[in-house]
Amino acid sequence: MRWYAQLLQRLVAAIGRDIDLVSIIDDFGELIYREIDYRAEAVNAQRFAELYASIKDVFVPKVYTDLSTSKVLTMEWVDGARLVDAEAMRSLGFEKSKFVDTLVECSLKQMLENGFFHADPHAGKDNPTPLPVPPTTGVHPLCTVNQPSEPILSDSFN
Repeated sequence: MRWYAQLLQRLVAAIGRDIDLVSIIDDFGELIYREIDYRAEAVNAQRFAELYASIKDVFVPKVYTDLSTSKVLTMEWVDGARLVDAEAMRSLGFEKSKFVDTLVECSLKQMLENGFFHADPHAGKDNPTPLPVPPTTGVHPLCTVNQPSEPILSDSFN
């Protein structure tokens, strides 16, 4: 990618633009490797759980740090319904409006109060689960991962 960035940088310079594409690619590469280190994800998930514990309808699965590495993140298995599965939502007794209210409350708290937020929310990660979550009988080796971002907005809202 650096080779392509150098080539593009010469083309961009030819039209009078001074953009350091090689540095952008280098930063991107560094951030990608930092992002895929699941030890950092484990710390982020634990911090996320602490910060949002006060919202009664939000649950973050427990992280098993002793079973996690830089390439494997082991989290508690939690049964739930997919947001796109209307029948499962109904069978669990979820009201869409209450669920949306909880998502909005949590999202606003993330962005405006704590500045630490889930940067990749989607239907595969934000699953309605009956609360309280029943205790599990064992550790499952593969679970979905919430991926909160670094607190990039916190200075703007202090």
